Amino acid sequence: NGGIIGKSHGRSFYLNLQQLLNWDKTFNFKHHVTVLLGHEWYKSTNVTLGAQKSKMFSLENTELGGAVIDMQAASSGFGQYNNEGYFLRAQYDYENRIFASASFRRDASSRFHPDHRWGNFWSLGGGWLMNSEPWFNVPWVNLFKLKASIGSQGNDGIGAYRYTDIYTVSNDGSGGIAVAFGQKGNPNITWETNTNFNTGVEFGLWRDRLTGSIDLFNRKTTDMLFSVPVPPSLGYSSYYDNIGDMANRGIEIELSYDIVRSRNVTWSVGLNATHVRNKVLKLPDSRKDFEVDGYEGFISGAYFYGEGLPMYTFLIPEYRGVSEDGESQWSYKIPLYDENGEPTGKYEQGITTNYNYATQTTSRKLKGNATPWVYGGFNTTFYAYGFDLSVAFDYQLGGTTIDGSYAGYMSSPTASSLGKNYHLDLLDAWTPQNPNSQIPRFQYADDYTAATSSRFLISSNYLNISNINVGYTFPAKWWKGHIQNLRVYVACDNVWYWSKRKGLDPRGTGTGQYSPIRTISGGVTLTF
Repeated sequence: NGGIIGKSHGRSFYLNLQQLLNWDKTFNFKHHVTVLLGHEWYKSTNVTLGAQKSKMFSLENTELGGAVIDMQAASSGFGQYNNEGYFLRAQYDYENRIFASASFRRDASSRFHPDHRWGNFWSLGGGWLMNSEPWFNVPWVNLFKLKASIGSQGNDGIGAYRYTDIYTVSNDGSGGIAVAFGQKGNPNITWETNTNFNTGVEFGLWRDRLTGSIDLFNRKTTDMLFSVPVPPSLGYSSYYDNIGDMANRGIEIELSYDIVRSRNVTWSVGLNATHVRNKVLKLPDSRKDFEVDGYEGFISGAYFYGEGLPMYTFLIPEYRGVSEDGESQWSYKIPLYDENGEPTGKYEQGITTNYNYATQTTSRKLKGNATPWVYGGFNTTFYAYGFDLSVAFDYQLGGTTIDGSYAGYMSSPTASSLGKNYHLDLLDAWTPQNPNSQIPRFQYADDYTAATSSRFLISSNYLNISNINVGYTFPAKWWKGHIQNLRVYVACDNVWYWSKRKGLDPRGTGTGQYSPIRTISGGVTLTF
């Protein structure tokens, strides 16, 4: 093409206006009331412009004027997003030991049809510093707070113009104008609502030697916004709809304890843990077009969304090892019918080497829940005579994931995949001389050797050293008042992680992607 030069330009403008009215009053030195009334208006505008030309005069001239053939790729775009809201918040406290709050918001989003743009959201909350009560006399408890809240929030994070059909203007091939269908809209979509209930306790014991909090939460999502897949024969692949309800329930724990606390030496440890159970509560009848293991719902990609199941439940065949000929095997289950073609309620079950006959089942039935049982982090900090050391970990226990990268490295070669990488585990694949291997034969053009199944469903447990920081703070007396503080340090982020299979990073990386990069840095903190 003689060289191709492309130019593109984009600008984003953001404007946020707020008008706030505050009222603050204390009555009889005991009752404190604050009220906030506000209005917020947000607008974002994005504009783009781009073009391409070929047959460049010189590779050093990287302007469109330095090329002679217009590639008819000029384009420009314009997009806007608006959000407007009115809100009211009132807060009350009695002698700084009993607290209450309430709020109300009414928001509108340009991502919905004008008839469905407004949503109402609210919250109520309260707290009680029990240790501040005159009758509370427990010397070793210096903080004990009970708290509870309930409230709703709106979500419109689905992209722009999902409520209307979109068409693309294009060339019909002869210089004429053609209009092609681009996106199916749904004018009835509206806000997804998240209603959160939280209750818990905060505490400090033994002069705050042990501090922490325990919180129970229940987050119910109603009118979930979801991209619903449809047959491509309709002319589009999906559309957005408010399709059902979902709940996340669990507990959060945060603890910190000072093991050693003296003038020159301190040593503390900390832990946080979150346990969550997720469940789809309700789907519309129009989306219950499939039943698996007694659950009704629908399939989207490799997932099955069913009432009573966790979100993102894998739907895959059950792997049953290697046949006598070294082929992969899967379970199958097919219904039996009588001579009139009516189902008998009985099934034929067995093992097949034909992947197309394999019966799909939920990952929950095969290897437990897809979501982790608990996740969080823990840390320790040590200080002695100016030297300090801190180490932080994060972890995840329970849950499963499909190791697609490993499956790719274990697949058989084909005419279009020659030269790819393979896993060392293939050295133990089935052969007539190695008939007891659980790894299928390595044979050219065997399309289903590494087909998606429970074979590649693996624990997503991991432990990660997220940070190590070592430093030394020089004594202030060395500087005779000229310098208040001088500290030198070395830090390392993303130090190391362990997972079920070496190379698998359950934190969300896949083939061709790096885990978070290990970074080593050093520095000096100086305060005058």
